[in-house]
Amino acid sequence: MRSYIGNKNNDFWLWTVVADRRIKFFEIGKRTEETFYVLEQKLPKYKQVHTDGYHIYENLRNRKKKKFGLTNWNEGLHSVIRDKLAMFRRKTKAYAKTVNSMKRALALLFIYWNFLPMDL
Repeated sequence: MRSYIGNKNNDFWLWTVVADRRIKFFEIGKRTEETFYVLEQKLPKYKQVHTDGYHIYENLRNRKKKKFGLTNWNEGLHSVIRDKLAMFRRKTKAYAKTVNSMKRALALLFIYWNFLPMDL
């Protein structure tokens, strides 16, 4: 998912993975293999992982990607991120001022989602 840091000429990508349908991971960086490998190092052992269709994710074992007409867990994650954080909405004027501010906003959302009970 693409966003901007500082201004609209400085685009960054949010890389996301949903492991075993419940634990979400992210990395922020350029759309390169180096950023993917940083994200891959964060992943624990998992049975199944959901990603979007970007070709670099093909190296992950037990990968499930979006199929025509179906939405996988990763696409649902992107929908929630766009809903909760203005800097990721499509066609928005909002953007993060720094990489750290983007990481902090995402970390709070992911902590809430990964560790707090869903009935709150």
